[in-house]
Order: sequence, then structure tokens, then C-alpha cells
Amino acid sequence: MQRRTLRLFKYLVWPLALGLTACGNQLDTAEVESAIQADIERQGRRLSLKAVLCPGDVSHQAEAYFRCVGEVEGGGTFTINVIQQDSQGTVTWEVPNSKALLNLPKVEDSIQQELSQAYSQRAQIDCGSATYRVNQPGDRFECQVVGGVTTDTRTITAVLVSIDPGGNLSWQEQAAAPGASLQAIVAPGSPSPTGTAAAPQAKPPAAAPTTMPKSTAVTGPTGRTVNRPYVRGDDD
Repeated sequence: MQRRTLRLFKYLVWPLALGLTACGNQLDTAEVESAIQADIERQGRRLSLKAVLCPGDVSHQAEAYFRCVGEVEGGGTFTINVIQQDSQGTVTWEVPNSKALLNLPKVEDSIQQELSQAYSQRAQIDCGSATYRVNQPGDRFECQVVGGVTTDTRTITAVLVSIDPGGNLSWQEQAAAPGASLQAIVAPGSPSPTGTAAAPQAKPPAAAPTTMPKSTAVTGPTGRTVNRPYVRGDDD
């Protein structure tokens, strides 16, 4: 069965500019927590957070970095990286992909790149309007291939994304042959759905997924890189 593993652990920068006030030289992190939680829930698919917790002793300092932790209702935590854009309390934040929370734009990006490389066609993937989704082992969801990707014998119209017990994602193409209904693409001798990814039939194999290196820098929304030490848990 045509199946691929997604490279999840990348950053999605989602700026949230807040003009925050604070007592003395301390940033009002309680307001940061409230604003981030509300924004993630608003952009999520049936997503409810138990809490967002940030350090309480953050001083005003342009380009200073600190980290908050989000907790999903029902269990699971994820990292939120926050950068101060100036000394007045304006911040932006980013949510790395994790085994607690899925970043759907990055899922779309991974599938688009691999489909485009495998079939030498531009592929546009749409996993829905939500930005975030709980990473639930055993869950499956479908993303549409906008306009389809056409080969000699079929048109790939969707991909089915599956989450294994470890929270890792893989996907398989869904295609319709001329005059036929939608079906999963099955190649002779393919492994079971839990097996290793198979190369596309009559196509050269796509490059094997690579593990993203641990970042030692954070890129702000202006494109400026802010260097910082690697913090354990950035891709947990």
C-alpha cells in the first residue's frame, strides 16, 4: 500500500502581537497565557486547553526568549516559544509540532512536498480550516488534494492520514481510476497499513524522511534570527 511517514517536528511561527502592560520592568505573563490559550483554541479543531503556563518573572527585554507550556484537556503537554519584539511588551509566539498537538499547515506542507517530488506535479493539500488538532493515537483524518494529481492510470484526489500508537503520522494516497470510485492505491506485495512505506508503483522512490536537526535559533516574524541555546523539550 502506498504509504509515507510525515516529518512532523518543525516550527510553525504564529505571530500574536500584544501590547502588554506590566508592573515595573516585569512582563504581564498572565495576559500572555490568556491570549495564547484563546488563540490556539480558536484556531483548533474541537480543541480545548486545560491551561497555558508561562514563567512569572520575565523582564522586559527586546528579542528576549522564554518558553510557555500548554496542556491539552485529557492529558498531553506541548511547548510554546515566545519572543519579545521590543521592550514595551510586544510578543510573538510559535508552537512546534509535538506528540500532543498537530500543526495542520505543517502536515499539509509535508504531504505537498512529497507528492510533488514523487509525481513531478504541483500538489496542493487541504486538511481543513483548523490550524491545530489534538495528536490522538489511533485517529485518522482525510486531507483533500485540491484539483487532484493525475497519473497515467488514476487521479489522486485525497490522502488518508493515520496516527500510530506512538503519535507518529503516516499517510496513504486515495485515488480514483477512470470510471471507478475512490480507493486506496495498493501495489503488489505491499506491507500491511502498519508496515514500512512502499515506493510508488512505476515511479522512483521518494527520498526517505529525515529527522529535523535540533534548532539553536528562533526565527521571528520579521525573518530575523534570534540565537539561543537549545532548550530540552523543544520538539517533545
